[in-house]
Amino acid sequence: MESSPSSYPHLIGLASNSEDSEEAEQKHTNAGTTNRKYFKSAQWSPDGTTILASTASNTLFTYILPPSLLSPPHPHPLTPYTTHRSPESIYATTFHPSYTLSTPSTCLLLASVASLPIRLISPFAPGILASYPLISPTTEAYTAPHSLLFNPVEPNYFFAGHDSCISLFDINRNGERPVSRMLTCRARRDTIFTPGAQNMKGLISAMAMSDDGVLAAGTFTRCVSLYDSHGSGDCIATFSPNNPNGAPKNNKEAQGAGVTQLLFSNPHYLIIAERSSTGISIYDTRNLTHRLAWLRGRSAQTPQRMSIDITTNSNGSSEIWAGGTDGCVRCWEGVGMREGVVEPSWGFQAHGDVVGSVGWHPGGGVLATCSGSRRDGMDGFEDESLSRSQIVDNNLKIWAF
Repeated sequence: MESSPSSYPHLIGLASNSEDSEEAEQKHTNAGTTNRKYFKSAQWSPDGTTILASTASNTLFTYILPPSLLSPPHPHPLTPYTTHRSPESIYATTFHPSYTLSTPSTCLLLASVASLPIRLISPFAPGILASYPLISPTTEAYTAPHSLLFNPVEPNYFFAGHDSCISLFDINRNGERPVSRMLTCRARRDTIFTPGAQNMKGLISAMAMSDDGVLAAGTFTRCVSLYDSHGSGDCIATFSPNNPNGAPKNNKEAQGAGVTQLLFSNPHYLIIAERSSTGISIYDTRNLTHRLAWLRGRSAQTPQRMSIDITTNSNGSSEIWAGGTDGCVRCWEGVGMREGVVEPSWGFQAHGDVVGSVGWHPGGGVLATCSGSRRDGMDGFEDESLSRSQIVDNNLKIWAF
């Protein structure tokens, strides 16, 4: 499959998810939802000092990494600095872009919890610093966004993606509703995707911002829209990864069941990851009439979210890294430089279960991965109750290259 890199990964940090007390475990057992103690995702802070990990038991861990992480003996045991427990499922999290551990006032995190206002929390202590209600205009109930993104040019504002809408919040306005809302679908009678039309219906499940100010938003209904002027301008394109602009459908292999993550490489290459998919799509935003490349072999045939990441190698070219349901982490080199079907360049066995998240340290050279899954009832979605199952591998690992 893959050739070996010049330096093979070395495990330097390890954390296991055993946060539930006996009382909490009994609560899950009574509810028929045991074995929810697995990692769903792990994110690096912008300064590379902290990892935010989310679990299926509605818990957030913040790990402040020790300065001696790269020094032996390895692996270093990692212990959560702070634990945030939520009463409902956690849909999305993100760091403030100015996060700097040496400046505590910048150390802020956002979390979207089902049926509750968006929360602003700290990595240093449990509790809620501020909240931002997102209320349905029809039911007057709280709506939890499935994606969160800070505006890079105005970091005091953040986007929240929910049902056919992207709302903009001011982080300084505690308890207040959005300062603006942008509907992504013109009318309820619109279909999910109409070739050539600029409308997108469904839950906004992923967002990303390019270096030149293009906001990309994707849905569980397999639509992607692009907006200029850092999300405050017009919709410049709407397409489906499966059938862009009405073109003939691609090979059934190159299909998924809903957008779960969007990334930009350079300013023009848009990377689309989907659930229940065997690969990753790459589009050139200057020409959306066809898919530029299909990164085959991802092994993500599950409705579980599986995060990917992009990094730059020593040659200055971009690489995409992704985990699989087989526990392997794979790398595709030369993003944007190769067209058509692209096979993995190499990979390694990182876990014994689904790799839910892969993330590179902002400075490179260190990779974080986490694992775990439910074993039964895999036909449900992420916000449904998890079935009783045995978790094989439930770890957060830090690798050095």
